[in-house]
Amino acid sequence: MIKGVLTMDWLNIILTSISMSVDAMTVGAVDGVEEEGMKKGKMLLIAFSFGLFQLIMPVIGYFIGYTFREQAKKWIPYIAFSLLAGLAIKSFLDWLKDFREEKKKGALSEEEREAKENAKKKLSFWEIIVQDIATSIDAFCIGFVFMSYSIPDAMIVFIVIGVTTFALSFLTIFLGSKVADKLEKWGGLLAAVVFLGIGIKILLEGIL
Repeated sequence: MIKGVLTMDWLNIILTSISMSVDAMTVGAVDGVEEEGMKKGKMLLIAFSFGLFQLIMPVIGYFIGYTFREQAKKWIPYIAFSLLAGLAIKSFLDWLKDFREEKKKGALSEEEREAKENAKKKLSFWEIIVQDIATSIDAFCIGFVFMSYSIPDAMIVFIVIGVTTFALSFLTIFLGSKVADKLEKWGGLLAAVVFLGIGIKILLEGIL
């Protein structure tokens, strides 16, 4: 096993890991902007969930193997696009609602304004899960790419992908939270644009 690890193409594995992390990093940065004042524990949780799904999806693809490869590959871009488009629509509608309410703030009492501040955007558990699935579903095909690897070697590769995604997405979530106060007003709109953009990118990559 040690010999197999030493002879693996680590440059290709690292580049693959970073490229697989990009979508999660981008969404993570938006999460940090959207939820101002996000606690580090939640940042770690979101980053961990991104990394976990980026690890699990290739494992599933690897063990399913070539039997269903072509059938599954055909639908992956459409599923990812649908999930991300749904998140984009939700984010846009939330932003539009907040934008309209922002205009009414001048007429609110001090207590009402304080209540509005306390009810700031909070990412729900299900929103995080949908993001995880949407940003990792294309990783399913990575399992096919490493079909020539032995099971232990392939699992090492997928762990590297998961750890890389965790580390890089945590970094972008943290950086996003640092500029949240400056971008808070446009956070929902930014999220909608990013989700839709990533969805279109995955769709085009899958059909072209």
